[in-house]
Amino acid sequence: MERQLAMQFIDGQAKSTHVMLVPPDLLHLYNNKQLNTEGNQNSDSLRFYSSKYVQYLSDSIFLENYFKGFTQKTQEYGLITYFPDDLNEFVNLQDLAYIMRFAQMELVEDTATYLVEEKKKYQSVTKKIIYNTLGLSSWFEISMKDSANYYTYFDDQYIADEINGEYRQEFWSMDIVYDYTSYEIEEEDIYNFAFGMGENHASYLFDLLLNSYIWDQLPEENRNSFNYLHYNATYHSLEVAEEAFIMLENQ
Repeated sequence: MERQLAMQFIDGQAKSTHVMLVPPDLLHLYNNKQLNTEGNQNSDSLRFYSSKYVQYLSDSIFLENYFKGFTQKTQEYGLITYFPDDLNEFVNLQDLAYIMRFAQMELVEDTATYLVEEKKKYQSVTKKIIYNTLGLSSWFEISMKDSANYYTYFDDQYIADEINGEYRQEFWSMDIVYDYTSYEIEEEDIYNFAFGMGENHASYLFDLLLNSYIWDQLPEENRNSFNYLHYNATYHSLEVAEEAFIMLENQ
């Protein structure tokens, strides 16, 4: 029954569902890498200008790519999206409409450690490989068009350097060592990441609207076995969702 209701939404109500997207005022950029800031009163500024990536990024280009990915994906689903410039048209809508406010978005530069085990002089030795990460944390507030009540959602995802390596054995010592090459994040990767995250969040939004519709239509006795579904627009197929927005308790 869930899948039948899902297809009713996908092929019907979704096509007349309107969503106002309210972008964040800015993209917050942080550097969380370890840095000796003892005695420095402007440690945040020092961290920022010691960063490898965030100090050189354009937040406007990042957000432009993000919303380009977001709106392209919503078009695939048939949702009708608006931005604040379209407010007059949006407020006069009679169809089902939502407001999605991008309350805060943070791009955080950091490092992580990849541990591998080597054998040297017949003893196990742990090698630490330090690599770069960039994580996007996002908070969303979603409400019906004419309602003061909203729900808050969160998502956190990241990209990292690519580590490619393999074990080999030294001929004379018989040590087993891990040789690797690190392919660091490049600027193009970051802006592509923005586009991809826009697509992901549009997908999460559609799944949220889809499952809300199913839940509202589902008989009480069927709700105990409810599965949160994901719609794949490419294959026009449904599956149990593996990823989704994290719902937060409103203060």
